[in-house]
Amino acid sequence: MPVLWALWGIAVLNVLALAVNLLACLIRPHSTLGSSLLALLLVYFLMVTTFVGGFSGLALILLTDGGVVLIVSTIVLLAGAAFVIAMALHRAWSSGEVSRAGKRLLSRDEMLDLIRANLVDSFSRRDGVLEVELKLRAAEEPELRKRRAHPRDYLTFVAAVHENGARMRKIRYDDNTGEGPSSTDRRWITVEETAALLGAGQIETFSCGGDRSPGESRTFRGTPTGIRLTDHGWARHISAGQELAATLVPLARVARAAHGRPHIAVNGRYVR
Repeated sequence: MPVLWALWGIAVLNVLALAVNLLACLIRPHSTLGSSLLALLLVYFLMVTTFVGGFSGLALILLTDGGVVLIVSTIVLLAGAAFVIAMALHRAWSSGEVSRAGKRLLSRDEMLDLIRANLVDSFSRRDGVLEVELKLRAAEEPELRKRRAHPRDYLTFVAAVHENGARMRKIRYDDNTGEGPSSTDRRWITVEETAALLGAGQIETFSCGGDRSPGESRTFRGTPTGIRLTDHGWARHISAGQELAATLVPLARVARAAHGRPHIAVNGRYVR
């Protein structure tokens, strides 16, 4: 019996202490409950003691002739415990709903509506999936901003982007399978084309050597020449094999001296 009274009393004191702190925050808005770690520990301690104190008070009511104070305070503690349980269940349910929604494939109509509303930032087709990245205002939860759609609808979505392109910001799309169009133009170019682009100051970055992911070359159009041009529209990048460094790096240096660019990297390291 003394243990039950002690547990009930601790819980009541904790609730009273929380009420006093909240009242102080209302009176003095700039006051705090201390460090975030301490506040978190106090919240967990309050949750545990509310549960234990509430059920201790219930046991005391059943075992003794509980007075009004005991009954009312126990009701408050049990209501607090029920509130915590309800919040925990709601949070778990909401998290599960968000997770399930994030894993569900967007239908063709849903994706078209998002494109027409200019809520899509980019989409790309690779390895049998169509990955979609939505804009921040399309979904607040990070799990819902990265979605997937069926890859067979890729060309339909590209057509929708072009149909609505006049009244929306550019949506990036990319087909890493090499079977469809991409908003980024990737193609093989010759040494002569490289020299012309560098000489005109149209290249942002130039690199020779370095590791390349397997299958990357298949996304570039044309006959392989050892020199890749990646054209985003607002910026162009050239990358070449190490065997062409002796020919192309001097051209890149001359272009940088004349135009202030490109940035030059050899084997993954930027050079002056």
